[in-house]
Amino acid sequence: MARPLKSGIDYFALDVVLDTKFELIEAEFGLNGFGVVVKLYQKVYEHGYYIEWTNEVALLFAKRIGLGGDAVSEIIKASIKRGIFDKDLYEKYRILTSRGIQKRYFEAISRRKQVEVDSRYLLVDAASICENTRINLVNVAGNPQKDCENAQSKEKQTKVKQSKAQGALRHGAPTLEEIIQYCKKRENRLDPQRFFDYYQARGWVLSNGCQAKDWKALVRSWEHRQQQQTLCQPQQKLPQGPPADSSSLDLDKLREILHRGGA
Repeated sequence: MARPLKSGIDYFALDVVLDTKFELIEAEFGLNGFGVVVKLYQKVYEHGYYIEWTNEVALLFAKRIGLGGDAVSEIIKASIKRGIFDKDLYEKYRILTSRGIQKRYFEAISRRKQVEVDSRYLLVDAASICENTRINLVNVAGNPQKDCENAQSKEKQTKVKQSKAQGALRHGAPTLEEIIQYCKKRENRLDPQRFFDYYQARGWVLSNGCQAKDWKALVRSWEHRQQQQTLCQPQQKLPQGPPADSSSLDLDKLREILHRGGA
């Protein structure tokens, strides 16, 4: 039986200097307001990047922290009003989450091999944050959605990687015309089309898996390698001429023998 995927995280970062939204909650409700919001963050991250906020969940939460249900309800309403939790998702799905919560969550799990995500609740691009994580999109019943949606997620990851690969080049990915002009300037005998097609097909990634930094340096490297290959090629031997005509030599020798015999 397959081991269930872990959805929550064990810890989360809390800024030393909080923004005005938290200050207003604390100003209105005192430390109780601050404490309730932090406790809600803990409950969210324990399960993932959101929690369902039903009446039953609210009652149990209030009991566990030792605060009245009405007080908790007022703090949550004020937190939604001030943007600590997303208002639209709360009104539509009765869940508590936010863009900041989701960003911190997906950064924390970016080293996991795979994670299940309900796309209805997403406020960030999870695929671009978790580049090496397989993201399984699920519906409300926890079943995988259509394959095309998973394909879209993979396509986003591919585009992000290609974008970063192009950004790694110091001068950007060159055009064929730029390569042609550079080869003319250096007066080498490289085939610019072959050079361009070779690296363009590989996303300008070198054989060692690293991103290319300077395409002009690659041209010079190809040029040097071509010169070395030319020097190492064996020199062609000059074709030998036809053998001397032995018939003329034999005739002279015969004349000499006849001359001696007649003497």
